[in-house]
Amino acid sequence: MKYIFAGGGTGGHIFPAIAIADEIRKTDNDAEILFIGAKGRIEEKIVPSNNYRLETIELSGFNRSNALKNLKLPLKLIRSFRKCLRILKDFRPDVVIGTGGFVCGPVIYAAGLLKIPTLIQEGNSYAGKTIKFLSERSDKVVINFKETEKYLKRKDNIINISHPIRSSLKKADRNKAVEFFDLSFSNKTIFVFGGSQGARGINSAIEKIALKLAGADINIIWQTGKTEYAGLSSRFRDQEKKIRILEFIENIDIAYSAADLVICRAGITSIMELASMQKACILIPLPSSAENHQEMNARSLEEKNAAVMIKENETDGKLYKEIMNIIYDDKRSAELSESIKQFADPDSANKIAEEAIKLIKE
Repeated sequence: MKYIFAGGGTGGHIFPAIAIADEIRKTDNDAEILFIGAKGRIEEKIVPSNNYRLETIELSGFNRSNALKNLKLPLKLIRSFRKCLRILKDFRPDVVIGTGGFVCGPVIYAAGLLKIPTLIQEGNSYAGKTIKFLSERSDKVVINFKETEKYLKRKDNIINISHPIRSSLKKADRNKAVEFFDLSFSNKTIFVFGGSQGARGINSAIEKIALKLAGADINIIWQTGKTEYAGLSSRFRDQEKKIRILEFIENIDIAYSAADLVICRAGITSIMELASMQKACILIPLPSSAENHQEMNARSLEEKNAAVMIKENETDGKLYKEIMNIIYDDKRSAELSESIKQFADPDSANKIAEEAIKLIKE
């Protein structure tokens, strides 16, 4: 059987697709799998490194900060749609699976016109414009949060399955994981990250309190991203015994395993990895996320006592206090860890793969 995966722009759209594709490979050793992503984006690195073929289209999402950059968007969309039609006709997939992002739009729409079965997957609490548009035209729509259903007009094609994560994530011994970063396991440890590119808002908030945390015998494992790595690593060079600053962490599961508390954005892939690893967390949503979906993700967890949410513009007054309230309160930390666990489903990628395979057989 032949499968096409459409999704990209961020790891949050690519990693779920790879997780589902991996499960399809387990079921069907002879499966032919092709990914369609955006030229110049992170999928150009991630997809080939996971041993999958990739075709790219020249398309970008809507630019909310600079309207002038959107002038060429209609032309790009038309060209991308035509290329998607050509790819689909040449590859002749049995099913097309979309995992979100602007790339999904032309691919899934073209598949619908060609009468190819389609499945789309939305991990966020609030369905984005692309998913809303495609949900009425897709054969199956997989949602992660039950509340997402209210944003979709069509209801008969909705299936509720947890957002899939990388099967490579494995929990390690906490003390050995801390020692991996050359830190003392007798201290409490915080893992801070803002995605593969880093997050300036989170970096700025941690920079202001890092010395105070170190003074309270708290280790910090800090993935800064490429842009701010040099400046931050230089500033805290004399604190290496407690503050470990890295541009990017390849073995993120070891960082999760080392952490008593995680501070990060509220992208759905990060949230589901936290759920799988059962980690107490403070979520700082990206203020500029599309339709403010990150804040809605964080609120969905906070309402279930599964996370603490702090808005980026409130970190100065709240972040240090909340860290101390959680990290030195074993009962509170355990409550958060136990509550977030309910969102995890280690079999979710397999369940979605099975739904895609069913579409071929129907």
